[in-house]
Amino acid sequence: MKDYLDFLITGNLATDIQRYFLKYDNLGTYEHTIDVINELSYIKKHFGHIQSGSLIACYCHDLGRVVRSDEILEFCLQNNIMVSDEEKILPSILHQKISCFIAENVFKVNDTTILNAVKYHTTLRKNPSMTEIEVFLADKMSWKEEEYRELAQRIKETLKEGKEKAIYYYLCDLHDKKEKLKLYHSDSKEAFQYFNQNHIL
Repeated sequence: MKDYLDFLITGNLATDIQRYFLKYDNLGTYEHTIDVINELSYIKKHFGHIQSGSLIACYCHDLGRVVRSDEILEFCLQNNIMVSDEEKILPSILHQKISCFIAENVFKVNDTTILNAVKYHTTLRKNPSMTEIEVFLADKMSWKEEEYRELAQRIKETLKEGKEKAIYYYLCDLHDKKEKLKLYHSDSKEAFQYFNQNHIL
């Protein structure tokens, strides 16, 4: 297994993130990261502000994608990253936890709010912070794959009514498709239940 922690930062986050992805031959994820940052800028433009840690979290959210799919479980085992039984069904979901680990241990991010936004950017969770909400939305709105493009656009349109409403729109869509999913993560289910009870559209 490659040593995915063998990287020296310079203190310039934007440059270091680019260098890290290029070191591990993952230009595609770096380009996606830039797309996510652009969507975060859209959120900032629409609402006039974003949370102070959201930009850093967006830069770091997919760092775990550098780990090869056949090395994910080994990486988690070696670095004491908790893996639930359901996550063993779809190990790729663990990239969010791995991203959090790399952000903390390689890029020296120590803000818990930022780390949690990275850790839950794929599944979300109940009662998320506003940083988690902004990073989650920016990630989903950046989707360009044909099968997700329409959903991404609808999330963006719903955002005009509020961040929580945009989140709820996505979670409802995910909940409706749960029978077709390889994994409907318990964190996503709890997030849906939370917003269903607290944010009625």
